[in-house]
Amino acid sequence: MAGVLRVVIAQPAPVRGDPADRGNPLKAASMLGEASRFDPDLVVFPEYFPFHETRELLAAVEDLGAYVVAGIAYRAGGAVYNTATIYAPDGSVAARQGKRYVGRLERRLWGFTGWEGGYVVVDIGKARLGVAVCADFWSFPEAALELFLGGADVFINPSYMFSLQDHWIAANTSRALEFYTPVVGVDLAAFPLRTRRYTFTGGGLSHVIEPPASEEEAEEWWASGAASAEGWVRLKLHTGEALAAHEVDVAGASRLRRDWWERMRGVSLEDWMQQARRRHTPARLVPGRPRGA
Repeated sequence: MAGVLRVVIAQPAPVRGDPADRGNPLKAASMLGEASRFDPDLVVFPEYFPFHETRELLAAVEDLGAYVVAGIAYRAGGAVYNTATIYAPDGSVAARQGKRYVGRLERRLWGFTGWEGGYVVVDIGKARLGVAVCADFWSFPEAALELFLGGADVFINPSYMFSLQDHWIAANTSRALEFYTPVVGVDLAAFPLRTRRYTFTGGGLSHVIEPPASEEEAEEWWASGAASAEGWVRLKLHTGEALAAHEVDVAGASRLRRDWWERMRGVSLEDWMQQARRRHTPARLVPGRPRGA
């Protein structure tokens, strides 16, 4: 049942400027300890962080007792996948969502292979999480579509935006507009990433984008002329390390989504979903694992 989801964004700089450094899981565990003061339902780390899955990390998730999305290099069948791994409050793995579209740089640096499986939506009680890694979400339209058709009512986009940070927020705002669905985008803090030819210094600007979740706010937005959705960006961090919390009114956005569909598309949401599911592959819905389940 959708409700109000208390999300903590974790925007870390990797240890020694290296996403694959073995010290990153300990840093992630420490950040989870700090996040506990917000009493979160969900903590989201960025792409590539903490990179390694360790006992210390899993113990920290269990101590926190909340869902956690973390960037994990997952080995299976002789390949390494760039995944957003969703941990349940007991420290177990609820799901792993691999990145389909793996760029040349990450193939060369870390040997990642593109994910050939489908998308999954994880039902954590207060929300159904649709998770897509970095460019899978902001650079291609099909991830958001498949996740939405699978029942996602909030999108989670763990990323490392060493470039195109400003476009990232604009693209994620477009996804929020397309589906009238909140988007949580989480990045690594800025640090120098050096390759053979370039040094990239981008990073940061993690954000929460949330459509109006009450009739009053929606009416005010329409009455203003609805010229821009910039005000839907409710939280935007700077480029340094940070932890920040935001309450996402998932239920409120869900209530207003039907009106959005009919107003913007002239068709009921239910009819559109029925037609779209015949043409596209919905993500698979999987249950979460609450503590003690």
